[in-house]
Amino acid sequence: MSRFPFPMPFGWFKVAMVDDLAPGEVRTVHYFAREWVLWRSAAGRYAMHEPWCPHLGAHLGLGSVDGGCLRCTFHGWGFDADGENTDIPYAQRPNRKARVAGLPLLEHHGMLLAWWHPQGAAPLYQPLDFPEFEDPAYEPVVIRSFTIGTCIQEMAENGADHAHFQYVHSHPKVGITESVELHGFDRTIRTRQEFPSSKGPVPGRIDISGRGPGLAITRYQGLVTMSLVGASTPIDEEHTQLHFHFLVRNPDHDPKVSRIGAALVESVSREVLQDVPIWETKRYAASPALAPSEKPIVEFRTWFSQFYVTT
Repeated sequence: MSRFPFPMPFGWFKVAMVDDLAPGEVRTVHYFAREWVLWRSAAGRYAMHEPWCPHLGAHLGLGSVDGGCLRCTFHGWGFDADGENTDIPYAQRPNRKARVAGLPLLEHHGMLLAWWHPQGAAPLYQPLDFPEFEDPAYEPVVIRSFTIGTCIQEMAENGADHAHFQYVHSHPKVGITESVELHGFDRTIRTRQEFPSSKGPVPGRIDISGRGPGLAITRYQGLVTMSLVGASTPIDEEHTQLHFHFLVRNPDHDPKVSRIGAALVESVSREVLQDVPIWETKRYAASPALAPSEKPIVEFRTWFSQFYVTT
């Protein structure tokens, strides 16, 4: 029996960094409980398609890029980035009925995002903008990646569960929720926190903003100012690829700020590893017994439920 009673959510999800694939490269990836072929044309355009050639079913991940098309290794049929058959080497014209289904892609702050919807619906929103990526006051992005045996909702719920920061991550005390704003596809949770340090508790903030289930930004204020863009992508119903993109604000290129920022990056990364054993063994409690201060968990769950579609 599954530990979670819901399917994979729809939304924009990270499937690569824009510079992960060189022009002309082909890669087989596994997301949304199926295989996909991710490839890049000679001119640099990305495409992500189902892996089976509509001709006789060969796996397109074995193919190669020929200019602007992906060419099947079995009979040489070519398909462009829109999935249309553009060339059959031994025929006078392409087969206009032969098409490879794919996902809409978007380049966003150096990330390559794919739109996933179980019914194939077109994108319903645009991803939230993260200005820190282009702000010269921030140091270059540092990325940490994790593969975790749980679903996105269970991980994202931690952002509304402020008590766990004290008991799992040894923060000095439970944070104070100032506001929870849930409007349409957007969410913002603002909190006051105390962070542990070698010199004792440090007052600060953790503010989370997101649009959709796959992307959110957590802004930390304490000894340094840091933003963390979290990108969560379903591998299947019970496994998630999690990428953290850390950006430390350091407009004066202060070595001390860099050292503190690097320590905070490692601290937050360790906190994920503290969460993993809990995420990978817990079962979703549909009707939890909550403390009075834990209302944001219920509000978050109600908001997140809009991204589920039953097929």
